[in-house]
Amino acid sequence: SSGINAEYGGVSFSHYIFKGYEPNTIAVLAEDIAAVLGVIIAGTGIGLSAYTGNPMYDALGSIGVGSLLGGMAVFIIVRNKDALIGRSMNSTKQRVIVDMLEREESVLSINDVKTMVEGPSYVRFKAEVFFNSEVITKKYLDTLDTSSLLEEAQSLETEADMENFMIDQNQRMVDTLALEVDRLEFLIKRKYPEVRHVDLELL
Repeated sequence: SSGINAEYGGVSFSHYIFKGYEPNTIAVLAEDIAAVLGVIIAGTGIGLSAYTGNPMYDALGSIGVGSLLGGMAVFIIVRNKDALIGRSMNSTKQRVIVDMLEREESVLSINDVKTMVEGPSYVRFKAEVFFNSEVITKKYLDTLDTSSLLEEAQSLETEADMENFMIDQNQRMVDTLALEVDRLEFLIKRKYPEVRHVDLELL
């Protein structure tokens, strides 16, 4: 199954073993390898002792099995470390995403970028976005009939009318901004499908 998962993750088998994102699968594989090698080493030691009559080979086999198990334990600990403390997304891919977002006309800057890899095909991306308010406003106005909006504004007579008008316009602006956030999130997921969760916070 490791070979299948390695192929699915788009990496080589050796890369999957030593730097992959599924420590549970790697742990099972390491335990199986240790079991097979342990039987071979122990069997060889016992066989040599029986053949030569020298118990040293049996002792060496026991030491070899113990060393093998200790080495596998260290390997599993090192491999599981990232799963416990978290691993960031590849820095190159992260930079590509930030550059892509900052090239958007509606974005002035991207700050406080944080990523978390939770599997070969599941990455979380979080960032703070400083939007260009002028561009967002123009996007909103492009959806309106400005002449009708002007007539509606000129028809206001009381403070209550003005308040309701401003509340309505503000809600529409918020909706426009939300649509822009959704569009940026779509761009990220289209570029890197493994980014399943995107959290863009407004500055």
